[in-house]
Amino acid sequence: MKLMHLAILLLLSTSAAAAATQWYDYEDGMVAAGSRQKPVILEFYADWCQPCVAMEEGTYPDPRVISEMADFVAIKVDTQKRIDIESKYGIAYYPTIVFLDARGKEISRHIGYLGPEEMVEEIKQSRGKLPKESPGFEALFIVSAFICLQLRFKL
Repeated sequence: MKLMHLAILLLLSTSAAAAATQWYDYEDGMVAAGSRQKPVILEFYADWCQPCVAMEEGTYPDPRVISEMADFVAIKVDTQKRIDIESKYGIAYYPTIVFLDARGKEISRHIGYLGPEEMVEEIKQSRGKLPKESPGFEALFIVSAFICLQLRFKL
């Protein structure tokens, strides 16, 4: 009986861990965002920052936040180790959350603590500011070729 309880506990903990947000370092995350054409959530934090710790423990594990973040590449930047990136984005306060489109252009930012409800709202608002997808070069090429063929056979 104890073995069955242990197996169930292991299964549940594995499922919860699998549902957690995958965080990247800056370089790997930007590469992933570009290759997957996904927008980015950059979190600038410091280990000594109490609001940062509170978000780590209470906001990011929330299932609603995990669900909303699934469409983004999540990147954590430790400002004590990556002053270059902190300077690049002009970060002065922690935590700061910066939302980028898939090309790395800033869409919005929030400075300070966000609880789960506020984080979900920030993500939804930033999603609304993302550029609408336009047809890629390949789609335009195919349409142009089709029009040329139509004109050729009509002449």
